[in-house]
Amino acid sequence: MNKSWRRLINGFKQEGFAWTETTIVSVISIYVWTQSGSLAPTNSEPYFFWPLFGPLLIALRYGFAKGISCALLMCAGLASIMSISGYLNYYPFPLAVGTILTAMIAGEFRDYWHNINQKHILDHQYMTQRLDSFTEHYHLLKVSHDQLEQRTAGQTVSLRSSINELQKLATQHSDHRIEHLGQPFLNLFAEIVGIEVAGIYRITNGELVPHAHAVLGDDHQLITDDPMLLDMLECKKLLSPAQLESGQEHKSRYQLCIPLLDTHKKLQAIVVAERTKFFMLTPSNIALLSLVANHSADLLSDAIIAPVLNKHQSDLFLRYIERAEYNKHHYGADSTLVACIDRSGLNKQTLDSIIDYRRGADVYWSCQTRDGHPALAVLLPLTTVYDAQQYVKRLQELLQKQLHKNHDEIDILGPLSLDKRRQEIRLIMDELGAFDEEMAMYSDDSI
Repeated sequence: MNKSWRRLINGFKQEGFAWTETTIVSVISIYVWTQSGSLAPTNSEPYFFWPLFGPLLIALRYGFAKGISCALLMCAGLASIMSISGYLNYYPFPLAVGTILTAMIAGEFRDYWHNINQKHILDHQYMTQRLDSFTEHYHLLKVSHDQLEQRTAGQTVSLRSSINELQKLATQHSDHRIEHLGQPFLNLFAEIVGIEVAGIYRITNGELVPHAHAVLGDDHQLITDDPMLLDMLECKKLLSPAQLESGQEHKSRYQLCIPLLDTHKKLQAIVVAERTKFFMLTPSNIALLSLVANHSADLLSDAIIAPVLNKHQSDLFLRYIERAEYNKHHYGADSTLVACIDRSGLNKQTLDSIIDYRRGADVYWSCQTRDGHPALAVLLPLTTVYDAQQYVKRLQELLQKQLHKNHDEIDILGPLSLDKRRQEIRLIMDELGAFDEEMAMYSDDSI
C-alpha cells in the first residue's frame, strides 16, 4: 500500500513510462474538455475548468518539461478537434493560455523543489557514507586496540621468560656481568617502553664510570652534567619527562634516566635513553620498567640476592615488600601477597613443590610460623588482586591434585593487596617471624 502511494505521488522514474503517462493524461484532459459545457458558444454560467488538473498534476509529478508538454498537447488536441468540427472560431484561447502558464509555474516549482531535495539527499548520502566509514574505522581501531591489549598481555610471558634468561646468563657469568648482561638489559627495556637510543653505565663506589658497556641505536652520548641525570643520581629514582607537571620545562637531553638499584639500595648501574616511543611511557609501563630495573640490579649485585629465600632471610623478604610499596606509592602499581601455611606439619615437600611454579619476577620465602609449622610466603609484584586470585586458584588445584582429600591441611591466606591490606600483612609477617617495626608503624599510621 505504501509503495503504491509513493508511486502515485512521485511518478515513474523510467522516462518511457513518464512520457506515456503524460500522453494519456493529455488525452483524458482533452476528453474532459470536450465534454464540459465550457465550449458552448452561448454558455455564460460560471463553471470550474476541470481539464486544468491534467497538466497541473503532470507538472507537479514530473516538472516543467512534461507539464508544459501535457498542456500543449491538450490545447493542440482540442484545437485540432474544433478545427475538424468547424468550431475553431470558438476556441477558448484565454483558457489555453491560462492552462499553459499554470503548468509552467507548477513545473518550475516542482523542479526547484526537486533540486533542493536532491541536494539534501546527496548530503544525506554523503553523511551516511562518512558515518559508515567512521563506524568501519572505529571497529578496525577497536579490533587493533584489542589485539594490542592481547599482545601487551602476552608480553607477561615473554617478560618472565626474558627474566629467566637473564638469570641464567647471570649464573653463567659470575664476573664482569654487566659486559654480558648490558645488551640484554637494554633490549628488555626497549620491549617495555620502546627505547630506541640508550646506553648502560656502571656505578663503581658511588661514581659513574663514563664508559658505555652496551649501546642501543645510533648517536648515543653521555652528558655527565645533564640535569635529569644529576637528579637521578641524587634521588636514585626513575625519571622521565612524562612525570613532569604541567608548566615544567624539559631541559634534559634524555627521555629516560633509569637507576638500577638493587634490593640493598645500592646503585649498580644506570641507563640513559635519548629517544623513546613517548606514547609507551604510561604509568603501568613505567612501574613495570622500575620492577625490571630493580631485578636487573639484583643480577648485577655481588651480594647473594635470590628470588627464592630461605628461612633466615626474612629481612630480605621485607626489603622486597618495601620496594613493592615504593612502586605503588610512586607509580600506582599495586602488588599482592599470598601465604601458604601447613597446619599439619606433614606437607613441607608439597610446599617446596609450589616453588617450581614460580613466575619470573615473583619472590618466594620458604619459612615457618612461630609454632614451627612449615610455611611459604609469595610476593607477586605488579599483580592485581584479580590476577592473584587466578594464581591462588592454580595453587588450590595443585594442592588438591597432590594431597587429594588432605588439601585443606594447607591454609592459603590471601591474596592481600599491599596497598589496602597492610595491617593483615603485618600480622602475617609477625606470625612468620618477620616482624618489622618500621612496617608496623607505617601500617598503623594508614589505619
